[in-house]
Amino acid sequence: MPTHQERRRSERLPFIESCPYELSSFPGGETVELSHGHAVSVNISAGGMLFLMPQVPSERQVFQVLAPSITRQEATTKLVEVRWTRQVRIGVEASLHLVGIRFLFEPPSTP
Repeated sequence: MPTHQERRRSERLPFIESCPYELSSFPGGETVELSHGHAVSVNISAGGMLFLMPQVPSERQVFQVLAPSITRQEATTKLVEVRWTRQVRIGVEASLHLVGIRFLFEPPSTP
């Protein structure tokens, strides 16, 4: 079995930025609940990012994030997919979540 480092397809660079996101869930089947928040990016690669988030999305959940760009001045909206999550305890009562995400694509910009 390959080690975690060997599974990476591209180099990860430290990249600490605040990234607004929007999650949607379907708790009752007929309604959609939207939640907004800010994640902190930890690192970035060509294929994804590592986030530190206050809430835990489900694995394979697709959501929208406003991600800063390394090469451009402005941030871009991206659709991402959750690949894995890990809880990080902060004190006795609080926790955050490390969330590995994969970039799916950028939605077209509106004029």
